Amino acid sequence: MFSGVKMRIVPVFLFFLGLLCLSDASTGSHSLRYFYTGVSDPGLGFPEYYSVGYVDDKPIRWYDSVSQQSEPRAQWIAKNVGPEYWERSTQNQRSWQQTFKANVKIAMDRYNQSRGVHSFQLMYGCERDRDGSTRGFFQYAYDGQDFISLDKDRLIWVPAMVGAEITEQKWNADRSFAERLKGYLEQTCIEWLQKYIQYGTKELDSKVRPSVKVWDRKPEGRSTTLHCQVTGFYPRDIEVKWVKNGEVILHGTAAKDILPNHDGTYQIQESVEINPKEESTYSCHVDHSSLPESLSVLWEPKSSLSIGIIIGVIAGVLLLIIAVVAGVIVYKKKQKGEEPVPSYSFPTDGVTQMVLQTDWLGGYNAAPGKCPEPQILSPWGFTAVCRFG
Repeated sequence: MFSGVKMRIVPVFLFFLGLLCLSDASTGSHSLRYFYTGVSDPGLGFPEYYSVGYVDDKPIRWYDSVSQQSEPRAQWIAKNVGPEYWERSTQNQRSWQQTFKANVKIAMDRYNQSRGVHSFQLMYGCERDRDGSTRGFFQYAYDGQDFISLDKDRLIWVPAMVGAEITEQKWNADRSFAERLKGYLEQTCIEWLQKYIQYGTKELDSKVRPSVKVWDRKPEGRSTTLHCQVTGFYPRDIEVKWVKNGEVILHGTAAKDILPNHDGTYQIQESVEINPKEESTYSCHVDHSSLPESLSVLWEPKSSLSIGIIIGVIAGVLLLIIAVVAGVIVYKKKQKGEEPVPSYSFPTDGVTQMVLQTDWLGGYNAAPGKCPEPQILSPWGFTAVCRFG
């Protein structure tokens, strides 16, 4: 199954990002995954059919029904795989394109759907852990819902929604189909994954250390919320947790919370509500493969002086300066025999408060109300994540 990940047609490209989040592989583990998508209406800005291949979270191949050509998406793949590979992949994908066009129509007829945008999708691939163990998967989805998947150990197809039973009966009637897929997933796929790992060792094993920022926010009438922003790290797997007096109070590693940055790194934010009146220490702990040991950042409460008191003190100092200056001017004019100029007192509420503008991630560099345009992550996806820096 798709492990609870729900695919959506709009924006359908985000399906790829969601499925990549399924992998919880630790350091030393690698995966080879392929994603195929066919849609009933290509008029919404995406092709009728497209597919993409990944090693870990790095794209290696792209095909769509517009160009009808398989193309490399990584230099280390292009340098190590010859033109015959791309020609063979192109012919294979053109066949899949016709198959998916028919599958979308069959599924729509099965569910009595004659209009609207509908999708038929496939994810398959293999994983190899650092202990040498391997896994394989082959599964379909329709309109964002799990449809049917292969149980390669029992060599049977398992339906996941009403209407998939028809497909289940047909495919289970021919056991050789499941046997061929099992052989591919356990042998051919693993062999190609090992080749790709050798081709892209430098890129796949690269590590980027995260930067961590901790701050607090206390909306009027609400409790204080602590935020821990961790950004700029690679690879994707990370563990972030809030610790109170040495005990974990919030543990965050959910894949859905990890977002991509424009430069290929990732970011995550974990927040927790606290009672500021408690005499406790809070710190954000980060574990990542790029770190020799856990990184801990302590939250330091702001000064107990309220902003009102601070503004009042500033206003008092300003009034004192104005009064002194005015007194000196009056004194000098009296000495010269001139008519004194009336002095005025300035009310404290006339002092303009300076408000520090912050963006929604808690950064202090973004102008109020502004957010960059959606960042193009790659030809297969986009996201509207605000950056700060």
